This record gives sequence, structure tokens and C-alpha cells, in this order.
Amino acid sequence: MAEGISGTAGMHRVDEVKRAFRGFGGRYVLYVSKGEFRLYVYNRRGRVVTQYPVGYGLNPDRRPKLHEGDSRTPEGCYRVVQVLSMDANKKTAAYKKLKELNDRYLRAEDGHFKFGQPDVDTGRNAYGPRLFWIDYPNEKDRENYEEAVKRGLVPMVDGKVTGIGYGITIHGNNDPPSVGELSTAGCIIMYNKDIRALHKYVRVGTPVIISAD
Repeated sequence: MAEGISGTAGMHRVDEVKRAFRGFGGRYVLYVSKGEFRLYVYNRRGRVVTQYPVGYGLNPDRRPKLHEGDSRTPEGCYRVVQVLSMDANKKTAAYKKLKELNDRYLRAEDGHFKFGQPDVDTGRNAYGPRLFWIDYPNEKDRENYEEAVKRGLVPMVDGKVTGIGYGITIHGNNDPPSVGELSTAGCIIMYNKDIRALHKYVRVGTPVIISAD
């Protein structure tokens, strides 16, 4: 049963994990609890192997991501589609792509600021030593988005309906106080030491469950 949660809720979480293992031959599933600000690693027996604190989307309503720019983190079952590492061979795409991201200087005036300091630039190395890309938006996300568009719940920008969004990842950071807080544009962030430790449990195809609980 899940650490930190018991009873019916705990069994439901384990059931979700077991469903995520179907069709996946790996050893671990990641479970992100938005309510607990924790990422759990589960094995195939439904037991927690380890856990880490996380931060996620800064939108205070904490609802699932619906469209681009809403600063929400999605909810559902996803898969890791790309693993990037600053410790990979420097000739590989896994290194080059993350280095390119970390070399970008992110400015507060563009919405990239240190936690609790809206005038302080995030700067470089904002993604830390690892980045795990997940497959948001999935089919369910697209269905929810299309329904929201029909109901007029997605804002218009320059006469066009805002898109569904993309680029949701689990990554490190250069702003440790942001972990454990509502602090990102939608990604899930971890301490750099923790995301390095998490890497051994992650491969392309690893299921990632993101839950409101």
C-alpha cells in the first residue's frame, strides 16, 4: 500500500499503478501526488521503493492543465518519451538538447522568475541535470480540450483559440525554494540531487501517473 496514505485511497492508488504496468515491461512506475507534493516510485508489486518532494504548476486552482499558458500541471497517466541528461556523452542528443535548454537565459519579464521573487530572473541552468519528457497531451487531454473549446472555456488570443499546450516535463532546477511549492508553468520540478537519483528508475516508456490527491 502507498506510504503516507491508507485505506480505500491507498488501494485505489495501487490499483492505478498496477493498471499502468499493463503493457509495460519495465520495473517501475512513477506516481506524482499533487496533493502531497511528492513523487513516488512504485515497483511491480505495488510497493513504494522511494519518494521525493516536487513542485508543480503555480496556478492556485490546482486543476488539471487545459490549455497553453494556464500554468497548470496535467493529470492522468502518461509515458516518458525522452530522457535528457547533462551527464550523458556530450556527442549525444540526450546531452545536447538539455545543454541547449540550460544555456537559455530565462527572464522575469517573460514570466520566468525565482520563487517568491517576481523581479528576479530565473537565468540559466533552469532545467538542472536531468529532464524527463512526458507525452502530454494524450487522447484524454485532447478530448477535454475540444469539449472546453466548444463550451467557450478556452481563451482567445489575437483572434485565435489558445492551443492545448505541450512540453510538460519532470526536471531539476536552479531555484531550490521552488520545490514543494506551486511554482512552475506546468512542469514537475525536483531538487537536482533527487532527479539524479530518480534517473535509475526511469527509461523511455516509463508510466507517469499524475494525480490530484
